Amino acid sequence: HAWGMTELSAAGTTGRLRQRHQDLPADERYKVQQTQGRPLFGFEVKIVDLDGTRLPHDGKAVGQMFVRGPWVAAAYFEDDAATEASFDAEGWFGTGDMASISPDGLVRVSDRSKDLIKSGGEWISSIDLENYALTHPDVVEAAAIAVKHPKWEERPLLVIVPRQGADVTVEGIRAVLAEHVAKWWLPDDIVFVEEIPHTATGKISKKDLREHFADYRWPETASVAE
Repeated sequence: HAWGMTELSAAGTTGRLRQRHQDLPADERYKVQQTQGRPLFGFEVKIVDLDGTRLPHDGKAVGQMFVRGPWVAAAYFEDDAATEASFDAEGWFGTGDMASISPDGLVRVSDRSKDLIKSGGEWISSIDLENYALTHPDVVEAAAIAVKHPKWEERPLLVIVPRQGADVTVEGIRAVLAEHVAKWWLPDDIVFVEEIPHTATGKISKKDLREHFADYRWPETASVAE
């Protein structure tokens, strides 16, 4: 497993099991393999809160991910505005990702910052909801987006493409998710569609989904966050 982006001339972190991981139970080894690994030599990673304050590398705190190193781009070509918006006062480059860092340096990317769902002051990972939803045998594709909520600021709306001919229910999807996430992470509603919009590169277009559901109204029931 690894992580990188164009502005880094590709790679920033890489992961592999080390000798001390070999004796771990299989599920613990898998958790290590799920991370994006450790920074490459000469490359640094930090996470900060919304005020720019550095967060601890305890494997729990999730913050905005910034990087620096000799192969990180110093600016965007002839785009001063983008350059100014992408670097902090210390010269670190903002990746646009949200991540945590373990005490031994393992980076775990949680989501893109623009795709995270902020509910009641807490973060919900859209990627995790999507991945867990895809463990349902009759789910072909899944996308979780934030929709404004009168009490919780935002709540997750899960958009599902079911397998053709399958009898998939909201309760069935929620039951699968409940095996993996806290109750307040469960989406307040699940919408079934024939297809989900994609970008030219084949990625799910969260932008189009957010625009499509901009005027969405929650069902007249209590939020599962309560």
